[in-house]
Amino acid sequence: MSFQEGSVPRKRLGTSGEGFGADFLVLDAEGRTLRGLNPTAARIWALCDGKRTARAVAEQVASEFSTDVGPVLTDTLGFLGELQRRGLLDEVRAPAGAAPLEET
Repeated sequence: MSFQEGSVPRKRLGTSGEGFGADFLVLDAEGRTLRGLNPTAARIWALCDGKRTARAVAEQVASEFSTDVGPVLTDTLGFLGELQRRGLLDEVRAPAGAAPLEET
C-alpha cells in the first residue's frame, strides 16, 4: 500500500529515531540502524505521529523550509512509502470526517 495525501503515517511500535551531532539515525524494532536521515527527512520522521495526514506533514515541512508544498508533498509521499517498505512506518486511517492536524 502506498501513502496518499490523506494517509496518516505513524512510527511502527518499537522504532526510534535519534540525533547524534549532525547525523540522525532511525532504528527498527530490533535495534538495527536502517537509515541515516538528512534534516528534511528527520523532520518528516518527527511529524509522523499517527495524527497528521501526509499532506499536513508536507505542509508543515514546506512552511518550515520556506518552499512550495507541491514538490514537498510528492517527495514526502515517496519517502513515507520507503519507510513503510523498510518496516518503520504504518498507515493508520483517520476517522471519517476528522479534520487533519496542521499545527505542531
